[in-house]
Amino acid sequence: MKNKVLKFILILSLLLNASMLVSATYTHYNQSRHETRPLACGLQKSGDQVHNCLFEQLSLKPDQLRTMQQKASTFHTDLNRKGLEIGQKRSFLVNLMRAANPDAKAIDSNIAQINLLQLNIQQIAVAHMLEFKGMLDKDQQKKFLDLIDRAMAKGTGLQCP
Repeated sequence: MKNKVLKFILILSLLLNASMLVSATYTHYNQSRHETRPLACGLQKSGDQVHNCLFEQLSLKPDQLRTMQQKASTFHTDLNRKGLEIGQKRSFLVNLMRAANPDAKAIDSNIAQINLLQLNIQQIAVAHMLEFKGMLDKDQQKKFLDLIDRAMAKGTGLQCP
């Protein structure tokens, strides 16, 4: 009898641990997917209709939605590539700092390269937002800029409400 109770508790514990692991993995995957698309909040398909919280809040027409999704995809691909490049430069910077006698000029040069990439990302992001704004009517533009304003005030990307 005692062995059966212990086996039952052990199985129950294993099931709970497995469900927690699955839940944590799902949450991590979901968050990382949304972090790569701060302006688009991630695309979620439901049947034939594509739902996107930012685009839904703007009440886009179908042709606007298609165009913006295509442009957003290209934008985020470019942004991710530049983010990887910054990550490589930061790793190189850490390696420079690990040296017994760090080369100050090489460190400064690497920092300048990182700053230039970050500036370029900001310029690309603003150009992307202005391009989107140009595709919208006056009411949609107001909503779009209000969303950007709230996101910048919070210091986060555009998020779903």
